[in-house]
Amino acid sequence: MLKKDDIKPAKGVRDWYGREALLRNRVRDTLQEIFQRYGYVPLETPVIEREDILSFKGGGEIQKEIFKLSDQGKRSLALRFDHTLPLARFFTTHKELKKPFKRYVMGEVFRDGPTQPDQGRYRVFSQCDVDIIGVKGMAAEAELLTLASDAVTELGLGKVTIRINNRKVLDGIMDNADISETSKLQAILVLDKLDKIGVEGVEKEFSALGSTVISDSAIKKLIGNTLIEGDNKEKTDFLHGIISSEKGKEGLEEIGHLLDYCKEMNFDFVEFTPSLARGLDYYTGTTLEVFLENKEVIDSALLAGGRFDNLLGDFSGSDEPIYAIGISFGLERICTAIESSSLNGKETTTELFIIPMKTMAQSLKRAHMLRKEKINTDVELNGRSLKAAMRYANSSNIPFVGIIGEDEINNDVISIKRLSDGMQNKVKINDVKSYLKENR
Repeated sequence: MLKKDDIKPAKGVRDWYGREALLRNRVRDTLQEIFQRYGYVPLETPVIEREDILSFKGGGEIQKEIFKLSDQGKRSLALRFDHTLPLARFFTTHKELKKPFKRYVMGEVFRDGPTQPDQGRYRVFSQCDVDIIGVKGMAAEAELLTLASDAVTELGLGKVTIRINNRKVLDGIMDNADISETSKLQAILVLDKLDKIGVEGVEKEFSALGSTVISDSAIKKLIGNTLIEGDNKEKTDFLHGIISSEKGKEGLEEIGHLLDYCKEMNFDFVEFTPSLARGLDYYTGTTLEVFLENKEVIDSALLAGGRFDNLLGDFSGSDEPIYAIGISFGLERICTAIESSSLNGKETTTELFIIPMKTMAQSLKRAHMLRKEKINTDVELNGRSLKAAMRYANSSNIPFVGIIGEDEINNDVISIKRLSDGMQNKVKINDVKSYLKENR
């Protein structure tokens, strides 16, 4: 026999039920409607991938968090840690796909890393991604920013700040700090922790790498040149003065084009942030993160992403870039943010709760008729008393109960009671849908 502690969920995961599960469905439905509005098509990939696919790219920190397994044929497999590498695998094996290829995906990903439930961080979590493949210019980034803005508005998340940067700009800043090519990825991985551990923590992590990897003077210069203050123009003007590499200049030009789009769309909430790193090693250009302006509940990014122009080419063994960019919405974090301001969310989608009064067969028949009319209908199946059944419906926040006794059967009606104020009327079966709509 299992002990009580043996039947708890595994570490870092949880169950979703009732109000929370309904909220998750509402967020998914809202995002799906927006994704489709923008012309994205759904793509579903398996949660299990070959291990060599997931270890191909992704960055050192993420690689440590991969859940690994093997099948009965002793093949090395793993659970996906994001949706981007499965997309790369899919796209490079389907040559018939037209470009631009715009896809969306919603599904669970798995990371054996630290958890922070109050920030919506679990080992099993859901990402809702959109990606564009085959567009080189900043128009793709601009579209994703408008999509993100629409999503934030329609989900009722309040004011946000969208931080943008460019890996090429970071590369130019690192060149200016005399950081070697072999040390740049390590520098990015450390810089990515800036929001979590602060400047002092980042300096300590850099120092721990050793001066032979990154010198103290390089660390000081890198941090100073990424944490510059001012508005977007002041930051870009400063970086134009210190960046001399062609790659860095190209990144600044791309940032300039994207900021021009933002100005045209009156997106005054977009902030150029040269310190924004993003820890995944497949990013090649634009990176972005979206934060709530009010960070009292969620201080981590609600959605994030970037450009990965080399990943698809690397998968197919080509030196030619295949232009690609995507963003990912964190379902758990979004729901945590919404819950903090919407504590009276629905616990059920049931609109009408049928209570049979010794009329079970006839009540089930009528419930079936109502369900075919697309009325969310539940039935008291345990034969509880009227009082007990009403108490259950009220505690479940079901707005209406429908009482069916012999008199209702004989007159082909349902006695419908609105629980909020006790209003009750006998309603013909064919009129129930319009009655509920009028009296919500």
